[in-house]
Amino acid sequence: MSYPEKNAFPQQIAREAISEMHGIIRVGMSEKEIADTICEIMTKKGSQYWWYHGVGALVFLGKRTRLSMSAREYTPDTDNRVAENDIITIDCSPTVDRYWGDYTRTIFMEDGIVAPEDRPSQEANIGGLSTELAIHRALVEECDPDMTYEEIFYKLNGRIRDLGYVNLDYHGNLGHSIEFDEWDRYYLEKGSTKTVREVGKPFTLEPHIALPDKGHGFKRENIYYIDGNSFKCL
Repeated sequence: MSYPEKNAFPQQIAREAISEMHGIIRVGMSEKEIADTICEIMTKKGSQYWWYHGVGALVFLGKRTRLSMSAREYTPDTDNRVAENDIITIDCSPTVDRYWGDYTRTIFMEDGIVAPEDRPSQEANIGGLSTELAIHRALVEECDPDMTYEEIFYKLNGRIRDLGYVNLDYHGNLGHSIEFDEWDRYYLEKGSTKTVREVGKPFTLEPHIALPDKGHGFKRENIYYIDGNSFKCL
């Protein structure tokens, strides 16, 4: 097996770990407590190390969900704690036999209770989630492997703007190729003129978005791979 089959297991580790966190997160937990907990879960499930600069999970709570930074600069906040109405983004990077998982979800705390996965009830949360889902649908329904990374970048950034949101990523990109060496990543960004088929590897879509100048940040990340003339989610 090779890409993308080998990525399926670490991606499953991240997916299951975040799902379990819906039953663990409580009001008062800190970013560090959440990060430590999910890394312990992923290790027990088989992750051998963390491909993203040695950081297993980037966790942001509340206002910090608008922050965008490299794992090289990230430190979980020990004082920033989950409030009764809050959101939590968790970006996981498990690794098995050098193959990466790369998976992010936003978890919604509403009136002191974690909302069911992808089923928030508060208007702002519904808006952020529905926008994320629309961007991911646009990749699958409107893009293809013979488009360049740059073309996909422009199309999906246009969709973000049309929906009234902004891209918060500190480099402005929307994702990257899945590699063995993190420094080899090829990004969904301006100037990336190779097509997805030319690169020939699975890639992430991870729009980090928010309403302009207000509200929380939202992030949702999946790995996609080429399936004939279309994309499928791993």
